Amino acid sequence: MEEKVLFYEKQRLTQWWLYLIVVSVQFIPVILIVTKPYRVEFLMTHPEFLASKAITWGLALIISLGLIFSIKLETRITDQGVYVRLFPLGFSFKFYPFSNMLAYYVRKYHPVREYGGWGYKGSSGNRSLSIRGDRGLQMEFPNGNKLLIGTQREKELVEVLKSLQSK
Repeated sequence: MEEKVLFYEKQRLTQWWLYLIVVSVQFIPVILIVTKPYRVEFLMTHPEFLASKAITWGLALIISLGLIFSIKLETRITDQGVYVRLFPLGFSFKFYPFSNMLAYYVRKYHPVREYGGWGYKGSSGNRSLSIRGDRGLQMEFPNGNKLLIGTQREKELVEVLKSLQSK
């Protein structure tokens, strides 16, 4: 029997400035190659070198943007527990059953101060999976470990957790 999904959220990296940084960083080698005076003459006499560098740069740009565009954080909550994955780091969902948790609640956090930023961050006993924002589902386990999963849908998540805790 398949579990009923009570909450589902998929987050992607949609910050325009992140794409701008990736594209800007990709232009640095191009600028270094083209702006050196002795290289300009070399490039004019060896167009095949320039073409190969342009192809390499183009592929690197496509791969970088494709990788960033493919990143997504998926959270699925059922009455049994929490399923989460940060793709492409994880291809399958990791399951955290409520029966193995001491506590679970939504809280405000400071991504940079507490975890060193967004993404898969933190120390071995206190991890964070987040894409953006400063709200998340905090889970605490009997062994002292903690896991925070970022959310953009705080109110809906709070309602789902309240309904689960009342059962």
